[in-house]
Amino acid sequence: MCGRFAFGTRLEQALQDLNVQTTIDPEPRWNIAPTDEHPMLVLDDASLDVALGRWGFTSNQHPVKAPINARVETVAEKPMFREAMRTGRMAAPATGWYEWMASPMGRHPYHHALASGGIMWLAGVLHPEGLQGFALLTQDAGSAVSHVHPRMPVLLTSEHVHAWLEDGTLPSSPPLIEAWPVGMDVNRTGNEGPHLAERIPTLF
Repeated sequence: MCGRFAFGTRLEQALQDLNVQTTIDPEPRWNIAPTDEHPMLVLDDASLDVALGRWGFTSNQHPVKAPINARVETVAEKPMFREAMRTGRMAAPATGWYEWMASPMGRHPYHHALASGGIMWLAGVLHPEGLQGFALLTQDAGSAVSHVHPRMPVLLTSEHVHAWLEDGTLPSSPPLIEAWPVGMDVNRTGNEGPHLAERIPTLF
């Protein structure tokens, strides 16, 4: 699953390895929530291009309740996503994502990032009507993050992006991930800033 994600850098940095130019230049964000707009990479006439999409699988311009995730194991078969998987693949740049660990003390947020510290791309699909809303693909969580949540986003690094957008090919295994606890400020969607992704001390 992916409930929130972060993109705490400039878009031009994410595009450096892909040789893509764009006039879209959003400010870094550390608390991207469903219905928010976010840059995404798409394939346009065999060339990589950047557009703005809204997180939520709907064509509506306005924020509405819509699926935000799709299981990679069934996305090509589900009637809702089948056409999007065939013609509307996309990838959203991120520096990390948040997931909440359930415990007897309640649910606590964790930030997940590449062990290398680099930029990841979250694989997803675009709504076929208007190509405005997107859902992110999820898969079974790897051993490094399954203690937090059993699902995780389908992650791409820059060398895998083109293959995913062009023919739907995904890497055989996810890159190495690190996860650490963060403060409860991320629970409020209006909160922003790099402190949201900072590690907090724990007793264990």
